Amino acid sequence: MKKTFIVAKYTFIEVYRSKVMISILFIALGLVVVSYIASEFAYGAPTKVALDFGFGLTSISNLIMAIFIGSTLLSKEIENRTLYMILSRPISRTSFMLGKAIGLSSVLVVNTLMLSLVSVGIYHYLGGQINALMFWAAWFSLIEAFVIMLFAILFSLITSNALAIIYTITAWIVGHSLSATSKILFAKTNVFFNYTLKTIACLIPDLEKLNLKDLLIYEQNISLSYLLQAQIYVSIYIVALLFLISFLFKNKNLD
Repeated sequence: MKKTFIVAKYTFIEVYRSKVMISILFIALGLVVVSYIASEFAYGAPTKVALDFGFGLTSISNLIMAIFIGSTLLSKEIENRTLYMILSRPISRTSFMLGKAIGLSSVLVVNTLMLSLVSVGIYHYLGGQINALMFWAAWFSLIEAFVIMLFAILFSLITSNALAIIYTITAWIVGHSLSATSKILFAKTNVFFNYTLKTIACLIPDLEKLNLKDLLIYEQNISLSYLLQAQIYVSIYIVALLFLISFLFKNKNLD
């Protein structure tokens, strides 16, 4: 476990020194400008527009970063030859992969924290009242991004970078469509289609469980039990993905 956190530490330092952090800063500045301009054109509901743009941009930027850093994780290490150097030392492939995943997630943490604080700051500046659901929405956005990053890493282990990106985007779309698709009449009446949806739901998590933006914008209440159940639900998929990623990487031929 100690070696895992050492890899995570140096991965975080590598990310901190990269241009990704500068990109996050520019995204935050862009968020300030876009949210303010949009709120000026929103008659009667500038705070809701600011929240919509703020948390929407946070989710989109998290998605892009998760797909990019996840799909290029292995290829970047091989290209820089650092993978062979590290694995030649007394560290298991599992510890290395888990350490890289934890370290790379620091990008998502910084991005979510910075953009969420900017969004909440603009919202408060425009006269909105801060509530706990905002922090839950930011937390769930981070969890979703971490899941997407794991999918990207998983696909990168079994296919090319380009296909890994396509498959990850597909998984994200399906994850957000499962809940709505299962409610349509055709899905309820067609046995085969219904069975197919249930099978897919076992492989890909229902990401709409983590989407609290609409509830936040329209100031709807949500129970603590739902929030806890959603976290447990997604945690099961996270553990399963980490296990599968570790297994594939452990048995992958890196020659």
